[in-house]
Amino acid sequence: MRYLTLEDIKRQLVINEDFTDDDALLESLGDTAEEIVEQQIDCDLDVVVENNNNQLPAPLRHAMKMLVEYFYDNRGSDDTVIPESVFYMQKLYRNYK
Repeated sequence: MRYLTLEDIKRQLVINEDFTDDDALLESLGDTAEEIVEQQIDCDLDVVVENNNNQLPAPLRHAMKMLVEYFYDNRGSDDTVIPESVFYMQKLYRNYK
């Protein structure tokens, strides 16, 4: 993960820091969320950060954490729908060129 931390993810999921059984899974989901957001906005996150005072915009960070939460809570199930707010937050930074 380049932009999320395990601490960020555990805080989002309300997982105690001392619980480490799922750390590898959470890190993998964090990598996945970052990749999905990059693909959805059609721009490298490093470029977005560079264009935003060297910080990842809060909506993109939150969208990534929500994706991790969605994938963690719905492991093995594809019957649910990703929250629409995730897509809305990503659209704010979409590269339409």
